[in-house]
Amino acid sequence: MAAAEVKFWESPDFSRVSMPAGFPDALRAAAKRFSKEYQSQLRLFEDEHEVAPGVVVSRTGGHTPGHSVVRVASGNDRLMFAGDAVFAVGFDHPDWHNGFEHDPEEAARVRVRLLQELAATGELLVATHMPFPSVGHVAVDGNAFRWVPVFWDY
Repeated sequence: MAAAEVKFWESPDFSRVSMPAGFPDALRAAAKRFSKEYQSQLRLFEDEHEVAPGVVVSRTGGHTPGHSVVRVASGNDRLMFAGDAVFAVGFDHPDWHNGFEHDPEEAARVRVRLLQELAATGELLVATHMPFPSVGHVAVDGNAFRWVPVFWDY
């Protein structure tokens, strides 16, 4: 886990968010429980850490100071798990932010950078806030981006 994320959640600043009432207190309580239960098991990194061959976690910041993405590579296949950095309306309006981003301007910069990178490389994207199956590609669409979901075959 990014050291910046652990530091942030020790005393989170919710002054730049617009969360529903009760959310900040619930998040503080969850962070406190998480820290108490898992602190001894965390392996902290500053900017990037190779978890296993082909699995790299990189701090992006934005959503929270230590927000990170995970990149997985196997042979010629690549996938990025972008966590909370990308959400559906962010493709059409990557400069928009949501009320849960702790540094809205940085979150928008991170989102644009990640979407540009994904569009250029063609690697798969998995993001927490995308519709099922939440796996797809990013395409450039004028001054914005377009979500191209994979065909779900099961």
